[in-house]
Amino acid sequence: MLFDRDGTLVENVPYNGDPRRVRPAAGARRALAELRARGVALGVVTNQSGVGRGLLERSQVQAVHERIAELLGPFDVWAVCPHAPWEGCLCRKPAPGLVLAAMARVSAAPDRTVVIGDAPTDVGSARAAGALGVLLPSPGVGILTAVRLLFQGG
Repeated sequence: MLFDRDGTLVENVPYNGDPRRVRPAAGARRALAELRARGVALGVVTNQSGVGRGLLERSQVQAVHERIAELLGPFDVWAVCPHAPWEGCLCRKPAPGLVLAAMARVSAAPDRTVVIGDAPTDVGSARAAGALGVLLPSPGVGILTAVRLLFQGG
């Protein structure tokens, strides 16, 4: 299962390069714990255009990711697009590149992959990669409910 970072796993802080500003989204810890207990591979797919815009260094993005892992536990894969929107890369959501790369790293088939995010671009990237996209009802809200609904009856 793949997750968007900002507004999904953690509260959205635009162009955050400061690990001290990382706050888990409501329900994120519990949702991830339930998935880990089921043996589900977990990954993060995130656009970080602050790098391409010159607002962030890659080392700052990495420091934020390390803090997220401290707060929420380890992830099997991190897929990051550092490009600015105007660069036309194939990894920036809603393009499929991040999702395809993450699936390849954990040997997951598209028909067995779910991408959860708070923006239409998250769902678009999932669909473009052949995976299921789940749009949260509002930023930072509903991750635990979404995970539980996906596994309802299973």
